[in-house]
Amino acid sequence: MEGKTELAAWAFLILMGLWRLWNWGIEWRKRNPKPVIQEQEEKKTDLETPEIEPLSTFNWRNTEPEKLRPFRPKYHLTMALQNSDPSDLVAMDNTYLQRLETRKEAMSQHPDIVLQATPRSIPAINELYTYLVGTYLPTRYPTMFSLAPTHLENLVTSTRIPLHPSSDPLETLRTLGENIDEDFIWLQPSEDGDGYLFTGYIVCFPAGFNTKDKLGLKLREIHTPVPGYAEKLEKSMDRFFERLEVGKMVRRSNWSITTHDKLYAASAGNHLYAGEEVEAEEIDLANTYLRCERQYLHRQPETKALCFSFKTYLYPISQIKAEGLGEDLARAIDGLKEGSVPEMHFYKKGVVWGETVKEYLRS
Repeated sequence: MEGKTELAAWAFLILMGLWRLWNWGIEWRKRNPKPVIQEQEEKKTDLETPEIEPLSTFNWRNTEPEKLRPFRPKYHLTMALQNSDPSDLVAMDNTYLQRLETRKEAMSQHPDIVLQATPRSIPAINELYTYLVGTYLPTRYPTMFSLAPTHLENLVTSTRIPLHPSSDPLETLRTLGENIDEDFIWLQPSEDGDGYLFTGYIVCFPAGFNTKDKLGLKLREIHTPVPGYAEKLEKSMDRFFERLEVGKMVRRSNWSITTHDKLYAASAGNHLYAGEEVEAEEIDLANTYLRCERQYLHRQPETKALCFSFKTYLYPISQIKAEGLGEDLARAIDGLKEGSVPEMHFYKKGVVWGETVKEYLRS
């Protein structure tokens, strides 16, 4: 009995000691608050190294491409941004090998249009390359990429990817294009402090424009042909780009209709411009697609450049109809003329393919 009493007394003394130590710690923190700058730096570090969720059992061969269905009954020209998880920066699916071959073909046949880097963009390109190769890909997709001391092994293609970017920025971009089915564009503040410049890119799948012609232009200059951009988007987009913080990632998606199956479509005539004559076109419905882009935007931590990335998807309109969304897409085609920018119907060539596609979707 005496032993139990002594043990209880010791337990009580230990608990009292712990309680006093805890209270002392609280008082010490009150008297010695953490410097604001230190708190900011710690938060900054957390933001600059986002945690990537590993897909440890991911099987790319069994993964269908993401289904984007962004069409709405009325088309309104807005940024339509949503917050996103940094883990989702790159998407993989069962078209991976096939699409890499298509990318290599575009880089081989149209290198000047597909790959460009201004001197100012090189640090930003190198920064993204180092992050993707050394951190993101082996962490997110360990069943596809394995990190070794001297290289990153692409387990799908059995190729070795250098851990460090090349001294030639075009070669660095080419390596990204040969291993990732994602296009990247870099935007950096204009030297005159007025908006953002388009400073570098790898775009294997342009949609109706020559990307090289846009290099070095400001955002507003790039979007000059887009109906309603100056009135409805220019100022809000500039403000958003200026405020976008490191560690935050946003996404959006768009849609159009194409009457061909070309992923590389720099000169495929995907758009009509004000005053341009409309030429009749025979529409092959078996070769008509809903074209969507899965777009992401984030600010890189070291260079503070904005990186705009996108993956392009082509869905046969027969697939949309089979999903029971034929009427929804047909209504959205009509809605191009009924939204905030009715000229968008002409710009997207709805005057060429609209009636034929709607009739099919509603049949």
